[in-house]
Amino acid sequence: MSEVERNLARVRQLSKWGDADIPQSRDRDAVEDDHGFSDIIKVFVRTWPYIMPLVLGYWRASSWRDSTTNEVGDAAQAPATPWSYRHAPVLASLMAVSGVIWLLDPGSAWQTDALGAMTLVMVGLCWLLLFVSGRGFVLAAVSLVVVASTAMLFAILVVTGWRDNVHIVLVSLSCLSMWLLQYRKHGGVLQFHLRLGCHLVYYYVLVWLAAMVGIVTGFFTIDLINQSVLQAQPLTPFLADFVGRPELAAGAAETLTTAQRHELQMLYIIFLIAIGLLMFPLNVVRPYYNVWIMQQINENLRIALLERWHQLSLRYHGDHRVGDSVYRIYQDSAQVTAIISMVFAIVTQLTQYVVTILFVTALDPILGVLTLSVGLAAIAWAYWFSPRMRTRSLVARETNSDVTSRVQEALGAVRLIKASGMQEHEQQRFEADSVVAFNSAYRVRSLIAVITIVMFTIAAAALLGGEFLMAIWASDNRETFAAVLIGLVGLSFVRWNLSAFQWGQGQQFGASGLTQGLLTQWTTAQDMAMGLERVFGILDIEPDVVDDPNAVAMRPFAQAVHFDHVGFAYVPGQPILTDIDFRALPGTITAIVGPTGSGKSTLVAMLTRLFDPDAGRITIDGTDIRQLSLESLRGNVSVALQENVLFAMSLLDNIRYAVPEASDEAVSLATRVACIDDYVDELPDGLDTMLGDRGGKLSSGQRQRLSIARAVIKDAPILVLDEPTAALDAITEQRVLQRLSEWGEQRAILLITHRVSTIRRADQILYLDGGRIIEQGSHDELMALANGRYRRFVETEEALGRTHVEDAR
Repeated sequence: MSEVERNLARVRQLSKWGDADIPQSRDRDAVEDDHGFSDIIKVFVRTWPYIMPLVLGYWRASSWRDSTTNEVGDAAQAPATPWSYRHAPVLASLMAVSGVIWLLDPGSAWQTDALGAMTLVMVGLCWLLLFVSGRGFVLAAVSLVVVASTAMLFAILVVTGWRDNVHIVLVSLSCLSMWLLQYRKHGGVLQFHLRLGCHLVYYYVLVWLAAMVGIVTGFFTIDLINQSVLQAQPLTPFLADFVGRPELAAGAAETLTTAQRHELQMLYIIFLIAIGLLMFPLNVVRPYYNVWIMQQINENLRIALLERWHQLSLRYHGDHRVGDSVYRIYQDSAQVTAIISMVFAIVTQLTQYVVTILFVTALDPILGVLTLSVGLAAIAWAYWFSPRMRTRSLVARETNSDVTSRVQEALGAVRLIKASGMQEHEQQRFEADSVVAFNSAYRVRSLIAVITIVMFTIAAAALLGGEFLMAIWASDNRETFAAVLIGLVGLSFVRWNLSAFQWGQGQQFGASGLTQGLLTQWTTAQDMAMGLERVFGILDIEPDVVDDPNAVAMRPFAQAVHFDHVGFAYVPGQPILTDIDFRALPGTITAIVGPTGSGKSTLVAMLTRLFDPDAGRITIDGTDIRQLSLESLRGNVSVALQENVLFAMSLLDNIRYAVPEASDEAVSLATRVACIDDYVDELPDGLDTMLGDRGGKLSSGQRQRLSIARAVIKDAPILVLDEPTAALDAITEQRVLQRLSEWGEQRAILLITHRVSTIRRADQILYLDGGRIIEQGSHDELMALANGRYRRFVETEEALGRTHVEDAR
């Protein structure tokens, strides 16, 4: 197929109209989604442990010691006393009493009476928190936050003057002090700690302040422009006092002159500039602060994911593609940060939506019903598209994970691909996966487009109806529904006029935008839930190998490693090892021999508890290794793997990988035992030479010796070598084995190999086949067995060796 034909085929595969091409194995549209609203909420709630540190923050402790009391050391020995926050209700009560403005003349104004009642409720809830716990404490705390927020909004919008605002802020801060500051007297020492680092709380306060400034500014400036500047009508008493021109208030002036209107216009411009300068630092800092917070949360989740990924057994890793795990850890985990942004947006938009409904209902209940109907229609529409969005989002994430896996596999096998001339084949496989990923993403985007268009149509219908009604009411100069309340607030919307029309129009447009914003957030939430569900799918997997609750540290190795009738199977009913029984003593070499697939690597992997036996047990000096802590067990076992895994760092760092703090003497010993010293000097920077990915600058034999050095430097009493000399020439092999034998005189060495020259050095030989030890003994003992499997193996290897020599001649 030519390049042009391939390009045309790719274009035909990409979806343009209608359903995209998705393989049947990945197509879930026909599968009924079993997630409900509560399931989505539960997924989001599960992110709380990773968000909590930035909500609750941390305690910064301090203390003050009375000179007449005991020393601090005595305090440390005394039983701990609980922390107290009894100061908060007392302080809140004092702040409430200080607001005697409304107490001096009760009943004179319902606004101050209502604000006073809210203050009493706040203080009462604060006192209640001293005597409740558990769910009652949470309920009282949430109620306190709601009442305090309502009181602040009421003081800003309804009660005139600035003293009431200061009073409410002081009472609220007094109540909040129980959360921010606590103290106790312990052993004669007055200790207290201050809560810091509540960055999500700080951020939400900034968001709330910005929203309140925007609402209040827009609420009053529109009245100033539309009524006074454009129509020369006097200011409301509130605005007249606010701008410091009481002579321009209604009653003091009939109409405004051109000069007065120009003056008000300049005051309005100055006011906007002042607000802009006030909000500019906040608007600049807030986005950066948000990014910092989100990255902190994402880091918490990724650390937890990678920690669990390391804990999972090789059974899990053997059944899952590496690229899929990478995608879950890197991409799916990022949804936790999107959740915070979404929650902030939803809380802000929902609050503004409710406030908007209340305000437009004050103008006319019909407007309130129209505004509310858009929200109800959005709920019904969301009920239809949500399950479809979830299924398509899950497919998109799975297919993108397939692309990541394909890339990882291709990069990991780049040498094989080049050597086999399979570049074009791998390119085609990648393109096929990429097309599927594109089509799955297209199905998600096309559904989002339909959701947006339908919602816009519903909102537009409500907006047109509302504008038509408001235009008629404004032309008739009709009285607004809550004219008395509007007049008390200080606005001129007591009758329908140009100002009321434009403000009502803006509020309806705003409500429509808020509804569409909430719907967008809910749509995004479906995709987030699917990503997080994949993340929690890893976190929910319990590791097969964990420390016993009563695990102890391993004692110095002295007697034997004993495989006591061990059995194991990756899949139930298909045993890999059966009735494995042998001992490995200090100062001996145990060679494990057998055909491919006989279970040799699985056997030695069980010694470090990469797997646990299904039957029997493995003991070290009589102690079952399941009773030893994993850290101490693996710290006493060195392993040189057949894969020779190296990292893109210096040669020295690769040797010190398992023991980063190893001394130069230990490094020198390891390089000598592994016979690395003969090629280190040839490298450009010696041990400091930086290796490429997977040690690409070294030959197979050099990488294998480096892997042996890494096992030797650990200086563990038990050494496991899996085909340690397979890539070495005969002379180098003999040198390495000689030095290993000398180094391991007091160590138990388990050796997997197929080289007869290596096996001869072993003190005992285990011949495995079909997961069983068929023969066991020394080289001479096994060679003495007529028709023995080991003897046949040795004779076959020697015959092949002679053939190779003759062919070489």
